[in-house]
Amino acid sequence: MKNKALYVVAFLIAVVLGGAMFALFADIGEKRSEEKSYPMMLHKVSDTKPDVREWGKNFPVQYDSFIGMETFNIETPFAGSVPYSKLIRWPASTVFWDGYAFSVDYNRPRLHFYSQIDQIETMRNNKEYLNSHGLPNFKGQPGACVNCHTGHLTAIMVDEDYTKLHENPVEASKDPMPFFDVKGKDGQKEKAAWTKMNSIPYFDVMEMVANKHGEDPYGGSHLGSSCADCHHPDDMSLRVTRPAFVNAMVARGYEADAKSGLKATRQEMRSYVCMQCHVEYYFAGKDSTLTFPWTKWPKDEPFKIEMFDEYYDEMYENGKFPQDYKHKTTDAPIVKMQHSEAELSSTGIHARSGVGCADCHMPYKRSGAQKVTSHLITSPFADITGSCKTCHMQSEEKLKERIDFIQNRHAYSLRECENALLSLIQDITTAREELANHPNFASLEADAKKAAISEALKGSLWNQRRAHMRWDFAFSENSYGFHGPDEAARVIGQCKEYARKGQVELANELKAYDIAITLTQQADEVQAPERIELHKGDVGSVPSDRLQKIDQDVKNLNFF
Repeated sequence: MKNKALYVVAFLIAVVLGGAMFALFADIGEKRSEEKSYPMMLHKVSDTKPDVREWGKNFPVQYDSFIGMETFNIETPFAGSVPYSKLIRWPASTVFWDGYAFSVDYNRPRLHFYSQIDQIETMRNNKEYLNSHGLPNFKGQPGACVNCHTGHLTAIMVDEDYTKLHENPVEASKDPMPFFDVKGKDGQKEKAAWTKMNSIPYFDVMEMVANKHGEDPYGGSHLGSSCADCHHPDDMSLRVTRPAFVNAMVARGYEADAKSGLKATRQEMRSYVCMQCHVEYYFAGKDSTLTFPWTKWPKDEPFKIEMFDEYYDEMYENGKFPQDYKHKTTDAPIVKMQHSEAELSSTGIHARSGVGCADCHMPYKRSGAQKVTSHLITSPFADITGSCKTCHMQSEEKLKERIDFIQNRHAYSLRECENALLSLIQDITTAREELANHPNFASLEADAKKAAISEALKGSLWNQRRAHMRWDFAFSENSYGFHGPDEAARVIGQCKEYARKGQVELANELKAYDIAITLTQQADEVQAPERIELHKGDVGSVPSDRLQKIDQDVKNLNFF
């Protein structure tokens, strides 16, 4: 009897195990089948149809995460996607950008879904608003600003329906540009359209897109970053589509490619697709050609800030690009750094170890049997496990502490840099007032007096330019030092050095006119501007109490 019971139990266990094994093998078989069928492109897409809903029919999992950026919000200590006013949070920037549109409106950008919407709505793009807020000569931004905000860029270049862009080519279309030249005859047509687009007003370009595709953010003129920006429509392979990036990379020694934009491995492409926009840039010449200042940055080497000095010094000397703007108070020729993530990250341990941008900002996910890249592009803070713990074994808490450790120190040093630069600007302002009353300048007409004083102070003004470039590089870069903490610390140290050196230079310049001033050590506090009420939703809002406490803690050295 006892043996019979044991046989029954053994039989039941065998049945259960057999069922489990069958289910396991069935599941494995199903997933293998799914893997074989991926990627499946049943729905034809093309460069002239950048509507993400159409591309998403082939890749619904990636599409769902991409569209998730419309409603996903995250607030991190120094970045995130809550569009608060950076001018209110860090008002010293209004002094540094005095005379330039950034001093009027500058907000934390939202995620890539909003790339074009944020660009359309910012007051930096509002001619009337800027004209009435201290910038009377502002005529509006050029079409070159479209380059990295729209998902329509490739369509704009290849679609001949944009007839205005294919008529009367501008002078810049005759310049050699590897991105287009490698494509032969078709490339020349694209070059004519791209250079024309750069040169006409921003809203004229957007009006053309709106007339053809409407104004929605999925396929119309409000479409931000899109599938077509990084993927080829024939096979979804990664590619770079921004001409300025390829032109600059070829100048560094890389090789252009007609299909992918640049010859590169897939892992390199996982960074290049981000680097084609997250860079320092300027608009060159009368046709506002989008240009990256990379000719002094050798191939396969980490970036150094001195490479920008050398490049922009040459542009100043030959008159091709002396400055982005003249500082309204001091008259210094200022180069506005943009968002130089590519340059700073090249110096960090992650990039030097072969980690790509997508590894951290678009971590892999599992969807059934598929291993897919998340297209909810955001801060690694949103998914420490997916972004960091694939390589780092520490707990999430320890990894967040490591990020805080770097960013808090960066923030503290950056505030010190701001004090030094503010001190220099205050002293130059005082010096200009003193010189204006000096017999050598007092009788001159206003414009001649301004120019003569600037010539007398050119040494200190040049130091302001140098210090500003370093502050802006560290301030406008989006990782708050994390992408390359060692280089960031070196750059901020130079900011303070140039600012204090500028004060010494100023004292010597004034000495020639028997003028002495007391040099500033602690600059006057800058008051935050009022919130711009024309914005929608949280755009331009006052930073949260949490962020304000973080800033106070940094100021008071209250961090570990």
